[in-house]
Amino acid sequence: MNQLTEQEPALVVEAPSPSDWQSGELLDFLELQRGVDLPVQDRRGGSVPIFGSNGLLGFHDVSVSEGPGVITGRSGTIGKVFYSQGEYWPLNTSLYVKDFKGNLPKFIYYMLGAIGLERFSTGTGVPTLNRNVAHKEKVAFPPLDEQKKIAAILTAVDDKLDVIARQIEATQTLKQGLMQTLFSRGVGTQDADGCWVPHAEFKDSELGEIPAAWTVRTLGSVTEEVRERNSGKLDDALLCGVLKDQGLVPMRERVKGATTERCRVVSPGAFAYNPMRINIGSIARNLRDHSVMVSPDYVVFATRPGELLPGFLDHFRRSDEWQRFVGRSGDGGVRIRIYYDDLAQLRLKVPPLAEQMKVVEVLDCLTTKLNQLVVKRDEIQTLKRGLMQKLLTGEWRVNVDPSATGT
Repeated sequence: MNQLTEQEPALVVEAPSPSDWQSGELLDFLELQRGVDLPVQDRRGGSVPIFGSNGLLGFHDVSVSEGPGVITGRSGTIGKVFYSQGEYWPLNTSLYVKDFKGNLPKFIYYMLGAIGLERFSTGTGVPTLNRNVAHKEKVAFPPLDEQKKIAAILTAVDDKLDVIARQIEATQTLKQGLMQTLFSRGVGTQDADGCWVPHAEFKDSELGEIPAAWTVRTLGSVTEEVRERNSGKLDDALLCGVLKDQGLVPMRERVKGATTERCRVVSPGAFAYNPMRINIGSIARNLRDHSVMVSPDYVVFATRPGELLPGFLDHFRRSDEWQRFVGRSGDGGVRIRIYYDDLAQLRLKVPPLAEQMKVVEVLDCLTTKLNQLVVKRDEIQTLKRGLMQKLLTGEWRVNVDPSATGT
């Protein structure tokens, strides 16, 4: 089963369709039908996938359609398109292609994903896809043999994206597992040859068993709050904002009511965060080789040299221990506020500096691999969007192999 979960942009047609393509309304090439309700208590498991507006929602033992099938959201989430190779059950929050009218299902899957079905939503509350309006959309379809070739090309790109997605998931799982081990048992000690040997001695602590050479410290004892404000030495261009897991990035507009003289200074390696958003992980480290400025409302703190490496804390803040602490800290009712004094109470297991450095090296390696995979995925997604624009409008034609088979 293959599914398109990214909303593709609507096709931009700047030239007439090829003369051998058929033009008409969408209803001339396919018919959309509302799905069938199936309450959760009536779903009996099995091998038949159940599709809703957001995609796969479970399994049942009876199907509505034998497949292959193309499904899209009808109510709630509009614009996503899903493909089922075999039989399936489309819920009433979805629409499915009841009649392909002789066209290739996989080609229709890509075409519907590209024409921007969200444009046909109605309603001011919950968006609803009006299939009657969608049916009137002007489209052009190539001959069946060309549909097969185009679908085969785009399927090959999707297969590559699927491989990368699995690699990203596997690397993330590996990193998460390693973090749990490294922040509790470390990497060990170095022998006379400089090789790392697992810890052999452990001791009890308030945070459980830890290697004998480790200590338990409060975050406040290994970091310090930085209250420095801009004195005019930094340029306006260095004014930054904090985005989740993206480091410190330039702001598009200066913070309302703030002047650069009041902004806080974040030195290289230091951390900054919005105390109103720390509960969802919005914290960043300055990875630049120069200081930057952030809003005066932000909290800025740095690790103490010789006590804690910035990279170690940067990885630790993504650990389960950090998230559990942040989740139960702070005040402010519905919108949690966590200031430095709150964070300073966090107790963490601290290895010697040499071992911290090795932990950072291991996790940095996996982070680099993840970043490379994400860049590769984004490049292929950009390629796919370009191919869809060219192939599905007929701007680029494909050589049809008489022996081509369906997809």
